[in-house]
Amino acid sequence: MISAAHNRLEYNSIIGHTCSRMMHNFLSFFIFISISFCQEDIKHIVINLDGTSIVGLVDSMNTESVFITPENDDKQTSLNLNDVYYIYNSFGKLYYISPNYEDRLNLIEERSGFLITTSGDTLDYTTIEIDRRMDEPYVYLASEDNELAHKISLFDVHLIRIDASYMEHSVRRGCITGICLVLTGLTLQSFSYYGDRSENLSEDASLFQKAKTMGGALGTSIMNFIPGLSSAGQQYQSVTIFFPVSSIGWMIYDHYFDKRTHYIRPLIREDQFPHSMYWFNPGRIVKNKVKEKLDPIMKKLEPILKKLPF
Repeated sequence: MISAAHNRLEYNSIIGHTCSRMMHNFLSFFIFISISFCQEDIKHIVINLDGTSIVGLVDSMNTESVFITPENDDKQTSLNLNDVYYIYNSFGKLYYISPNYEDRLNLIEERSGFLITTSGDTLDYTTIEIDRRMDEPYVYLASEDNELAHKISLFDVHLIRIDASYMEHSVRRGCITGICLVLTGLTLQSFSYYGDRSENLSEDASLFQKAKTMGGALGTSIMNFIPGLSSAGQQYQSVTIFFPVSSIGWMIYDHYFDKRTHYIRPLIREDQFPHSMYWFNPGRIVKNKVKEKLDPIMKKLEPILKKLPF
């Protein structure tokens, strides 16, 4: 009896172990087949800044390039990330977004306007909010006439156009341009005055004497821009003209090149956008240049910093 019971338990154990292994193998096979089919079905769509697109399978990417194998082509090619607007896949997920894309979204959300979908529908809005998430991003629209917000996929948007309030952004850039011009003129004039006054300095002049001379030159330059002084303020009028001229210049530029229209998705793969989606951002450019210079220095300092006790 004991021997029969023992044999029965051993038999059940073998059967259970065999079933477990069969289930494990089946699940592994099922997962492998699913992944294989997904890899066959998935496609990546690269939208360039000019609106052209490339469909294929992205293999990898780094800080400078993205490597993709275009459909109907077995040869892998590399694309410069500076030319890429954004990348998404056939499952509606963003794979990569460029700084140009981010800058445009920030500006769009500040203004009212209208949106045109890829199917040709036009939607007016007073408030717009765009998802920053990479998984199935949506655009939410609301207007004064309709409190219920529209919710549409970002990939169904052809273009977003800001209304006339965009000119406020043009004036803002004109003001910044005017300030840059004034500071540039002030700097050049200060160096000119310093050059004239430094002729009276001896060759062995101390650093303090040179700094004092430079401070006097800078003070004279600043006084030339201040009105109401007896012998100064001569350049005040020329300075005041910088701001309206630069603002009007930016307004004309933005209107002529239609900078208030932001394209998201082309209607036809081969078609280009009417203008490039490149967005000039001096702050971002300076930040990237500083980071480019600092990264090699920080890599050299990293071993030293790790040895510090704090």
